[in-house]
Amino acid sequence: MKELTFDRKMIRFITRALIFSTLIIIIVSGVSTVMSITNKSTQIAKNEVEAMAINTEDNFNQYNNLIWSVILNRHVQDYLSEEVDVYRYSADATSVLDNVCNMWGNVNFITIIRQDEKGQLIKGNAIPNWIINYKEVIKGDQDNAIPMGKSAMQMTFTKQYSTKGDYTLSIYYPLFSNLRIGKRLGTLCINLNDANLSQLLASSDNSQSFAVDTAFVHKDGRIISDTRREEIDTQFANSKFKDSGRTSMSRTELMINQKVKGWDFYYVTRISWWELLKDSVWTVLLLLVVLFIIIAFSVRLARQMVIKAYEPWGNVVQAMGEVSDGNLETRLEIVEADPDMRVVSKGFNSMMNQVIQLMEQIKEEQYQMDRIQMEALQSQIQPHFLYNTLDCIHWQAVASGNKEISALVKALASYYRICLSKGRDIITIGEELEYTRNYLYIQKMRYDEILDYEIIEDKSIEKAIIPKLTLQPLVENGIYHGIKMMNGKKGKIFIKAGGNEEQVYIDVIDEGAGMTEEEIREINEAVKVFDEEFGYGVRNVNRRIQLYYGEEYGLTYYLNPGGGVRVRVLLPNWYDRKGRRKFYDESTDS
Repeated sequence: MKELTFDRKMIRFITRALIFSTLIIIIVSGVSTVMSITNKSTQIAKNEVEAMAINTEDNFNQYNNLIWSVILNRHVQDYLSEEVDVYRYSADATSVLDNVCNMWGNVNFITIIRQDEKGQLIKGNAIPNWIINYKEVIKGDQDNAIPMGKSAMQMTFTKQYSTKGDYTLSIYYPLFSNLRIGKRLGTLCINLNDANLSQLLASSDNSQSFAVDTAFVHKDGRIISDTRREEIDTQFANSKFKDSGRTSMSRTELMINQKVKGWDFYYVTRISWWELLKDSVWTVLLLLVVLFIIIAFSVRLARQMVIKAYEPWGNVVQAMGEVSDGNLETRLEIVEADPDMRVVSKGFNSMMNQVIQLMEQIKEEQYQMDRIQMEALQSQIQPHFLYNTLDCIHWQAVASGNKEISALVKALASYYRICLSKGRDIITIGEELEYTRNYLYIQKMRYDEILDYEIIEDKSIEKAIIPKLTLQPLVENGIYHGIKMMNGKKGKIFIKAGGNEEQVYIDVIDEGAGMTEEEIREINEAVKVFDEEFGYGVRNVNRRIQLYYGEEYGLTYYLNPGGGVRVRVLLPNWYDRKGRRKFYDESTDS
């Protein structure tokens, strides 16, 4: 796959950023629009349902009051009484029914049926005389009536009492005697046009697709009236309508319901999501078109800006490519209009001039290095010549029986052998201590009357690594600045090496003249800042330790309670053979 250049990467990045930002805007705008429309539509529908429930509650309460006014009327009670002549009181009772019809314009008819079936009164503007044996029809309709939830009122909502096929509300109430408790005298039936229930049916007469459906439902789930006429007298499928004031959502619709207070009925409105959101579709589409135009314009503008801005850098890339192909004479044209590129161009040209100069210098230095390496090869014979000479002196001393000379020469040979270490700068603590032991042996032969020494070593740390020639400068300082300053008194050098799994310490202790606390503080500060006045050797040792291991390791000077000075060498417990870390290739070690 071909790798994209920087300008193309930038164009792709900007394009993706614009598209991503647009998607975020669309999502946020769409969600906020949907939520706003849903909340507003829900509130409007909820207000309408609450208003319908309140109106129906008022109507049903008025119907209830009307029924009680008829029941308690003296003329109606006289008409229903068994002990009187039916025809004698029928005129007065009929007058009561006439008054009801005159006062209630929506009453189609009102009828009183005696329990003994000796008589029936009926009045109204739409008496169903066209129905053969309508008395039996009324009785059958009452058998199918449902309780309304208050007193003994029952109702039906059918179209059997209308010649035009319109649905009418029939309310039935049993008539009891006011004088004899529990004595039923007959049945009252009022048939009327209820504005609220008829309004639902009127909504179904238009040509809408019923995306908004409102139903008047009994608590047992039977649908009394519905904008979908085919749903009337069927069972409502969702039982959640029983939670009054509840708003519920499904994948297809939003449902709002409201109970008619004091009665066993609910108004349930179901609105499809499409009906809720269809008006916002055009808004979203318009937003998409506008954003698409903005994206296209922004991408085109960004592309031109990136190409224009990248053009000078493209020249730099091209120049670098020519240099990588070996053309060191390549130079950039200095563009005065662009301050950044002016700095880059001058820097590039200056760098190439320096490269050419450095190449010439390297050639000269390489020539000199070749000469130095030749001389170094010739000087490699000198250590072997030294070892061979010391070996001859050792064996001649053995032959002559001079054991002290033999031991001294052997110690000196071992000292130089470890000191050279085949060019290695890192050796084990065991090797360093052996080297220091030889050094102390030689010094003891020289200062036998004033010098003694002792080395105490923990064998568990002898393979830990240490920079070569760490201890010799410290021991040398202890001899020359400590023991020799005691005016001929004999002193001792102690070397104690120990540690744990994490750290290794080596203490070099002398019983010399010692220092004051102020001098100890000064030398510790001097070691940290590498002050050459306190000795190149000590500074060099501390510097090498910190270069290898870190600033938390190195040398620290202390006053020795027994007299003299103690200097501690602190190192991490790292191993050069089969351990946790190596500083040099073990293959170079014999």
